[in-house]
Amino acid sequence: MTDPGRALSTPLDAAPDWGAFARAGEWRRALAAARVTGAPLEISEVLERVVGVQEAVRARRYPQARRAWSQLEGALEAADSGGRIGEAALLRSLVRHDALGKALSALEDLGSGIGGETEPEALRARLAPAAQHPFTQAEALNLIGVLHALRGEAHAARAVFEEALLSDPGHYRAVTNIGNLELEAGQPALAEARYREVLRLNPDYDGAYHNLGVALRRQGKVHESVGAIRRAQRLSMKRSQEEAREDLREQFRQGGMWRSLRWVLVVALLLLLFLIMRGLGG
Repeated sequence: MTDPGRALSTPLDAAPDWGAFARAGEWRRALAAARVTGAPLEISEVLERVVGVQEAVRARRYPQARRAWSQLEGALEAADSGGRIGEAALLRSLVRHDALGKALSALEDLGSGIGGETEPEALRARLAPAAQHPFTQAEALNLIGVLHALRGEAHAARAVFEEALLSDPGHYRAVTNIGNLELEAGQPALAEARYREVLRLNPDYDGAYHNLGVALRRQGKVHESVGAIRRAQRLSMKRSQEEAREDLREQFRQGGMWRSLRWVLVVALLLLLFLIMRGLGG
């Protein structure tokens, strides 16, 4: 997935500066610059964790964002202990780790959908910690825009989605939602353009392919529509499998599943020994 972000010029004869990209909020470019210039491993690991948080939030995968956030603190400590005090201090000032944790909590507490809120201002109040952090601001605005859309307030919804994109131009779900407004307004060609924009940002987003299929069908482009929807189905299955594997790995990391599996193996071994001994005794 690309991260278009904001324009940031770099002289052609100068090495890219990961710090400049980070200050501009261009975290994927900061990571790429760190790798290209051979920045210390500790710095690259911090940047990787930041990108992980950002991508998980964009995808509305809050548990994954939380895991990346918890790993981020360890990466920052490693940068401190590795003698990268100045660079680590810069990253800490930009990341605001504690505030990010509160922002993620605000998103997680909503659960699915709009979390029972029916008034935009009430939802804004609940999402205030998320709206105040640059990594989660666009997601908070996107959720508020969704509530406006559900209330039939298309103009207000579009304005908030556009605001979300000003905060994070790579927030592809906000672009998708603008496309949904176009589709509901009877403008399938405009919606198609939005969905194709989403797929430039994230070529593996199954939701964009599905909605693109709907927009194409409404324009009479049946063959293209079927292809898009089939692609959406394949990507949805792939995503579900990846999420299941990630959940399994997390359970193994936490040790709970391994302890359960260990007890199952012990019981099975004892049963096998019992059967062997009984067979020998007979």
